[in-house]
Amino acid sequence: MAIAERSTGTRDAILDAAEKLFAERGFAGTSVRDIVRDSDSSPPSLYHFFGSKENLLVELVADRYESYCDALEAHLASATTAFEVCEQLIDFVLTNMSQQPNTAKFLFSIMFGPQQDVPKEPLRELLVRWELIVHQRLQEVAPDTPEERIVFARTMLNGLITPPVLLFLTTGTTSFSRDLSACFAFRVADVLTDRHPVCALPSFAVDEHRAD
Repeated sequence: MAIAERSTGTRDAILDAAEKLFAERGFAGTSVRDIVRDSDSSPPSLYHFFGSKENLLVELVADRYESYCDALEAHLASATTAFEVCEQLIDFVLTNMSQQPNTAKFLFSIMFGPQQDVPKEPLRELLVRWELIVHQRLQEVAPDTPEERIVFARTMLNGLITPPVLLFLTTGTTSFSRDLSACFAFRVADVLTDRHPVCALPSFAVDEHRAD
């Protein structure tokens, strides 16, 4: 095996081991010794590739979250209504819990779990991408909807998704009612067209944060 291939293999093994351990124990509860033991590598290798446990976490989030968001974007591409965007988003989140439990648990623990010792600033801009994807798709399928209603609907989606995610993180639950996605989606889609007032929540400019 070539040196470059061995290096790539070692780096990937460290990332895979870190993902599993962070998912099981959290960032604070996982040591460099744990990661190098489970990846069959060494501390010098980890520091060579990543510099620190904090940098390893950031690179791992960037790698896994990019794949997660790319898949989410593709999943939502076929949606033609606000209801379909909401339903497909919730279905995507729930499906990933059962199909990719390690990755889902790792990402959700960073997004929804305790933030002790997690390097927040490098992750802040990364972790907003899923909201930008949903925001943009809602704008595209409901172009006449006021911005504040899209922001409120996106916030509602985040709130409705949180209980199933927390159940998954705390109990490992991956089985939910087959009607859950549609039930949540109907509620959120109604916000875009009903006459009830919406809360004045802060917005953001999608174009300013969109990746090139």
